[in-house]
Amino acid sequence: MRSFEKLKWRCRRGVVELDILLLHYLETHYLPADQDERNRFAGLLEWEDDELLAVLVGGKKPVVSGFAALIGKIRNVTALS
Repeated sequence: MRSFEKLKWRCRRGVVELDILLLHYLETHYLPADQDERNRFAGLLEWEDDELLAVLVGGKKPVVSGFAALIGKIRNVTALS
């Protein structure tokens, strides 16, 4: 099981927009999410900052399939969509 604190640390990207989006999702929606969504979120944290910024802030469609719903949820919970 992934440590919540470890995930929190991995949400800190050095890009303020990503820090806000990822930490907000983690603190408000991660724990009630099902295991599949939690795994996808952990996978999303493996992406490079420029790709995360492009899909979460820039509205780019993700190249990797299976992440669209999670990305939409992250964008919606922070009202940036």
